[in-house]
Amino acid sequence: MRFVRRLGLRARLLLGAVLPALLMVSLLEAIFLERYRADLEQAFVARGESIARQLGPAVEFALFVGSEAQLIALAEATRQSDPVILAVGVLDRDGSLLAHSGAALARLPQAGIDLQVLREADHTVVLAPVRPAAWPAEGDLPDWGHSAASANAPVGHVLVALSHAGIEARQREMLKLTLAIVLGGLVLAGWLSLSIASKVIARLDAAHAALKREKEAAEALARTDVLTGLANRRAFDEAAQREIRRALRYGTPLALVIADIDYFKSINDRFGHHVGDEVLKDVAATLSASVRGVDLVGRWGGEEFVILMPEAGLEAAREAAERMRLVVAGHPLQCEGARCGITASFGVAALDPERPTLDDLLGRADAALYRAKANGRNRVELG
Repeated sequence: MRFVRRLGLRARLLLGAVLPALLMVSLLEAIFLERYRADLEQAFVARGESIARQLGPAVEFALFVGSEAQLIALAEATRQSDPVILAVGVLDRDGSLLAHSGAALARLPQAGIDLQVLREADHTVVLAPVRPAAWPAEGDLPDWGHSAASANAPVGHVLVALSHAGIEARQREMLKLTLAIVLGGLVLAGWLSLSIASKVIARLDAAHAALKREKEAAEALARTDVLTGLANRRAFDEAAQREIRRALRYGTPLALVIADIDYFKSINDRFGHHVGDEVLKDVAATLSASVRGVDLVGRWGGEEFVILMPEAGLEAAREAAERMRLVVAGHPLQCEGARCGITASFGVAALDPERPTLDDLLGRADAALYRAKANGRNRVELG
């Protein structure tokens, strides 16, 4: 207090302006850094989950065929694709390590049926279960020795370890920025305090908006089928649930079409899976180009696609499916220099207000698809 009393009036006014500004900026700095750190860590985990889920379909196939070399190649390619990735591994359904690329990890999350996250001081480990992408129609594919009850059980796990070096660097940069703001407030004093506070808030909002965009981008990756670019099963399921609620609310029709490429396994066996992938991408593009703008095309798994058709009744959906069938059949591909005639079978069902569930809609469309297969393929059946 004696020190303050010895100061002149100008110094007292300056001190009276600087201290509130310093306290305000320090408070905003603490709030900002905490929010920034929490959002950054959440986006970091979402990024690891997205990488693991994108790798899942390829890992599932490699596990199915028992190719250790392919698992190692997938792990190595994924790790080298991003400098933030510290290590990538593939575990079997019991949690035993089958393939690994990158740094050795002292601890691993416990493998289970759900996503597991382990945060260490210098890295974060995400362990995502790999579930079957699709359960084939009865009698359509060979018996793999699994029952329908185990169709949703993990067949393995994908492990992704992400280094915290990037997070720490960004936190140091943000700390330097906020310290510069505090020093600016001290130097410019009183009348700049409000300006400094407003700038900090603006930076906070901008950083929060940037993190939100990063999270949305990570979520979009987690909702997109990597091979075809279509909506994946999770995204399609969410969209279908929304459309069912809207159809019930407004009393509008809703239809669903399931399409399955005929003899797809023969294409893979004869020409290789790289040709099979090209067939999947071509059929996906053909289906997308053959529907309305309001319709949603998704990859349900394997060689099976789903098309959600809002405000379309059973007959309109049947006509649309028939058009898609003709376009697919009339568009042969080049398979290793030979022309491949590609056909697909379609099952169509419309929403029943008495049983307004996605499971019922999918079940009837799938039963219709099964009849199309049983009746000779390359046809449309109603459910």
